[in-house]
Amino acid sequence: MTDTESQYDGELSASGPDAQAQVTIRPSSDLYLAASVFEHGPQGIMVTDADHKILKVNPAFTRITGWQGQDVIGRRDNMLSAGRDEPGLEEGIQAALDRDDIWIGELWSRRADGEVFPESRTIVAVRDEQKRLLHHLCLFSDISAEKFAAERIHRLAHYDPTTELPNRVLLQDRLLHAINHASRSGKRFALLFLDLDGFKLINDNLGHAAGDEVLRLVGVRLTSRLRKADIVARVGGDEFAVLLSDVDRDSGVQAICDELLQVITEPYELGGEQGHVTTSIGIAVFPEDGSDVQTLLKHADAAMYQAKERGKNRYAFYEPEMNRRAEERLQLTRQLRRAMEHDEFDLCYQPQYDLGSGRLVGIEALIRWRDDQGRLVEPTRFLPVAEDTGLIVTIGAWALETACRQAQQWREQGLEFGRLAVNISGRQFQGEGLPDAVENALAVSGLPGELLELEITETWVMEGPFKADAQMRALRDMGIELVIDDFGLGNSSMAYLKRFPVDKLKIDRSFIRDIPVDQDDSAIVSAIIAMGHSLGLKVVAEGVETAEQSSFLRSIGCDEAQGFLFGRPVPADEMNVALLYSP
Repeated sequence: MTDTESQYDGELSASGPDAQAQVTIRPSSDLYLAASVFEHGPQGIMVTDADHKILKVNPAFTRITGWQGQDVIGRRDNMLSAGRDEPGLEEGIQAALDRDDIWIGELWSRRADGEVFPESRTIVAVRDEQKRLLHHLCLFSDISAEKFAAERIHRLAHYDPTTELPNRVLLQDRLLHAINHASRSGKRFALLFLDLDGFKLINDNLGHAAGDEVLRLVGVRLTSRLRKADIVARVGGDEFAVLLSDVDRDSGVQAICDELLQVITEPYELGGEQGHVTTSIGIAVFPEDGSDVQTLLKHADAAMYQAKERGKNRYAFYEPEMNRRAEERLQLTRQLRRAMEHDEFDLCYQPQYDLGSGRLVGIEALIRWRDDQGRLVEPTRFLPVAEDTGLIVTIGAWALETACRQAQQWREQGLEFGRLAVNISGRQFQGEGLPDAVENALAVSGLPGELLELEITETWVMEGPFKADAQMRALRDMGIELVIDDFGLGNSSMAYLKRFPVDKLKIDRSFIRDIPVDQDDSAIVSAIIAMGHSLGLKVVAEGVETAEQSSFLRSIGCDEAQGFLFGRPVPADEMNVALLYSP
């Protein structure tokens, strides 16, 4: 008989906490049962002498390890070791066998072909009646599949599948470890919170596959610029976090942030197209800015929003004042939601005049909000929050429909107002439903599209020129005139301006404020007017407050103007009177 086929004759006994009773294999049925288990059992079985030299192995041993019996008989059982186990494990196993006659645990073993695999192993010390050690009985199973499944579950729970970076759950765990380590060592670390600027445009213009590729590349770029001890995580959407360990000086953090801003700004090649994003970074430092995980995350997030408010593509360190602003922002968001539910918004209307003839040529609808206490909330305060939270889409749709209904009412009363101008937010303009929302507003109000003028800020138009072109053409097909608002603050390309189906440029009020006294502003305004006319566009000046400004604008060929000099924004009923007595 072969080694694996030979019968084991003798007695086997085991003692210890898990094997209290002596087990004796007797000839006849017990011996046959033991031989059957040895021969056909699914577990690998290895019998060694007292010095761990292999005496017998079963077929499952060969099936699991790839080793034939004749190749291992006489060799020590540690020949299977992959060398990956913790130091001192072998001594620990021997101590357990000496003490309890049994050891149960997991080991890393190596197959005959060199492949390493995890195994679950039980070793029993077999002694005679005088407690002398005779053999070791080893039973083991390959647990690769179980380990793989457990690792997969762990990875899904702790890593982002798009970037393969740690997710928010694992980041919080690493943050806790960093806090404990820094508390013991007295060292500092920094938490950076990053939010991509302009990422939505890539998703909208190039598709979600391109967006996922940008997220992956951002992760690669961040990781490549940091130390091995630092941690990069994707915490959700287009937000990332970086844990910088052992930072001694804020200047070192600043240098890293400068480098990260630069690497994120570099173009992304996306299937023949180029994508561009920037990032805003908020910084919280342990222990100055928080001593627990949630406080550090909250403060880094607050600093990130501060960086965005300061113009994006920059970083900001957390300041205690940010807590107050963050709370105000949260409170304002709640109030905005309540205002939408309780109809607290209203529209005012400001006239626009032709500078040459002095004729009324249009009325701009401007949103106003009085809270539940009757206090007027400045648009500059609530509109950015509405924009960031997405509430502006609902508010903007309401404003558009309300303004169109009012304009149609003036028409039915026989009042001439020229054209109705309504501002469109960046969120509305970037979304897919703007043409449908405009078409609906015209349909429910009855206002002809030829009497509607939509104002879109230059910055939003230029952040997504390809989508902007398509949106504008869809609106133009309805007969609507299009105006680029706040012109001069962005970076418009002459080529794009020529291509876009726009009708007017509205010069930002910041350039009008100091004309004609300020020569630089006067030169800028003159250049914008000349450029607009060269492209066949009308030019409108907003924020005109003095006769001197009006006279200067008229002298350099500005077409239209609005501002306090011509009329302040007033409610619809007051505008009714103005229109009624307008020449």
